[in-house]
Amino acid sequence: MLAAEVADRSAPAPFMVVGKVNGRDTAVRAATPAEALSRMLDWLADDADASAVWYLREDWPGPVTVIGRPAPGTEREARRCAHLFPLEPGTVLDGAITARCGARLALPEIEWLTLGAGMPCERCLAKAAAGNPGPRLEGGRG
Repeated sequence: MLAAEVADRSAPAPFMVVGKVNGRDTAVRAATPAEALSRMLDWLADDADASAVWYLREDWPGPVTVIGRPAPGTEREARRCAHLFPLEPGTVLDGAITARCGARLALPEIEWLTLGAGMPCERCLAKAAAGNPGPRLEGGRG
């Protein structure tokens, strides 16, 4: 039996957390990566035999980019830049995630951020811009 929960049913919940907890298949929706990871870690703490993963729902209309940085205490403060993590619908996340710049962070060691928070990773920004050059100005060379 699958249990599905959403804190606010009117808000979109792009993420799913699924697993086996206390011998039962369980699935819940989550509005943010932080909520998804928190739920997954709670399950693993409550049941030594639990297994869990989270992902961007398969039926989500397209890729989503989430923002996170190393959690406090995992890096020197100067290295705690905000990375961009592109997610494709249906891609399962369980142990670590790779940013646009190639940095690989363990999921439990990420502080998830909202848009505009944190010092951005310049390499992530450059790679994002290279994949999306933006509009050309009329009469310009860009």
